[in-house]
Amino acid sequence: MKGADAEVLPLVRQLALYVKSTPRRTRRVRSMALSIRALKNHLPTCDKPFLVHCEHASTVDYRGLLKRLAEGRTTITLPDALAVIELLWMELRKALAAGEIVKLPFGSFYLNAAGTFDQPDQPFIFGDQAHGHDLKLHFRPNRAQEASLALEAQLERGPIYDRQSPVLIRAASATSGEGYAAERGDFITLSGQRLKFDKAREDLGVWYKNGAEHRAARYASVTPGTVIAQVPPELEPGQYLMVIRTSPNGKDVKSATLPDMVSIV
Repeated sequence: MKGADAEVLPLVRQLALYVKSTPRRTRRVRSMALSIRALKNHLPTCDKPFLVHCEHASTVDYRGLLKRLAEGRTTITLPDALAVIELLWMELRKALAAGEIVKLPFGSFYLNAAGTFDQPDQPFIFGDQAHGHDLKLHFRPNRAQEASLALEAQLERGPIYDRQSPVLIRAASATSGEGYAAERGDFITLSGQRLKFDKAREDLGVWYKNGAEHRAARYASVTPGTVIAQVPPELEPGQYLMVIRTSPNGKDVKSATLPDMVSIV
């Protein structure tokens, strides 16, 4: 065995062991689509209030890609896929290191130099931090392929949520520990995220809502993760929605409602 085959075979054997022994790492996703949502704009150069932001459905690692190649509609085997990809990368490296642009059907790979010079004849020294001399691998997609891929992309509109808003997760009696139930005059523990507020502000706090709203006047604890609020003693027995209002920046009021009703007896 000579040439490239002799170089690739040890790599194939090594990677074959990797594919067999490496545990699969997966991430739970809602759906297999590119999720698009609005992100609040903090850029002074853009006058629009929101920017487009995307979240990917999952990551296909090297092991997963090789498996897909081997299970595709061809006669290629897993060792074949390993060998071809390794040989491709070896030849790609040689061409890029020689200053060539490598054009593939879906795009081009090339090295790009960056940095500054003090003099026109100053030598370029890779790693010269004072002048930012660096070499970066770049990829320029084939525009026709890029446009075709965009038409095939599966998109979904992501949920709208505010990272500053409070989140209510659970309510339980501070006395008995019973979930979603408390007596009048008792204290109830609310668990969640970003719950802290200024108790001195009348527009912030915890409200019991059943047609009308009743604000809790007394609080045993107010922290980002837990609020312990008193059930107003004058509250009529019944089912209530619990609402919390906070002001993380001291100006805008943010609110959240507990998903389940709370029984007051």
